[in-house]
Amino acid sequence: MWAPFAGALYSTEGFAGGAEVQAVTLARSLARSGLRVRHVVAAAGGVSRTEEGVEVVELPPGYRRRGLPRRRAVLETLRNTDAAVYIQRSAGADTGLVALFSRATGRRSVFSASHDSDFSRDLDLIRKGGGGTENALVRLQYRIGLRTVHAVVAQTRQQASMAQRNFRRHPVVIPSFAVAVDGARSSREAVLWIGGLSEMKNPLAYLELAARVPEATFWMVAHDVPAERSGLAAVARARAAELPNVEMFARLPRPEVLALYERAIAVVNTSHHEGFPNTFLEGWSRGVPAVSLWVDPDGALTRSGSGVLTGGDLDGAAEAIRGYLRDADLAYAAGEAGRRYIRETHAPEVVTPQWVSLVERLRDAH
Repeated sequence: MWAPFAGALYSTEGFAGGAEVQAVTLARSLARSGLRVRHVVAAAGGVSRTEEGVEVVELPPGYRRRGLPRRRAVLETLRNTDAAVYIQRSAGADTGLVALFSRATGRRSVFSASHDSDFSRDLDLIRKGGGGTENALVRLQYRIGLRTVHAVVAQTRQQASMAQRNFRRHPVVIPSFAVAVDGARSSREAVLWIGGLSEMKNPLAYLELAARVPEATFWMVAHDVPAERSGLAAVARARAAELPNVEMFARLPRPEVLALYERAIAVVNTSHHEGFPNTFLEGWSRGVPAVSLWVDPDGALTRSGSGVLTGGDLDGAAEAIRGYLRDADLAYAAGEAGRRYIRETHAPEVVTPQWVSLVERLRDAH
């Protein structure tokens, strides 16, 4: 498993996003299935092995530099890990290096997408998606890798269609992981939004929603995005400070974030584009409905009845929130629909065999 920025999830230090959560869950799940798994990370706080048997390998210091030192660090680690199959997560320069090394040495490699922009040629969408591929050289290295890997995994049929249309790749569609959490029906306190203060995540729309529903409390777990140069973070923080019903949290450790879901009325997504939002998965796993302006991956939200899609209409989103505030049974029913969907589609016992089948097929062809 090649997902360097997921190391924080093996220790109590630092933070990681949805792509990293999925990478760690996959590594642990493959190890539980009986495969020998090594996960390459930038840092893991000294953790070298997990209880499931994942061997955690830290990259040498050169990886944190640019240019030749970084490439040397990548190639050295690829040789030392000595895998039959490399799974590389998220678009970037590493995609090209992992794929070319695998081809040159007779190994097998998989690229696993984490965002719709991974399969887009729209430079504006790529820029908003972040991850570094807005840089022309990084984008070139990524696209070489995408053409070179032995298999591509998409999160949704929509992503697979984009990959076919734009890059003539035919991905295997494997759903993201999530685990339904059983629990008693509990009181809900606030509407919840989690994400980076970036143009893609569209936090100002969430703050406008909060202004339209002053009778509800709105929580934001928000962090700055280094690549965001528009000054949006400062604008969002200033606007949040003006709204008495908004509480903005700094980026929280994962256990504290998960605890907030347990107290949420609904999870709101204001992004223009996503992969498969981890906030949906984590909310539905805990019986929390979703309210989304634009994002509904493969129609999962509307098809399962696990929330409301408004087509960008903030008034519709405000009415959905009011409906959940007025009618706890309505919110509960939508949340339980989400929990059922998680059990049927995203549970490890459903998703892991799909990954094992792909990995074993590639390994046996090695």
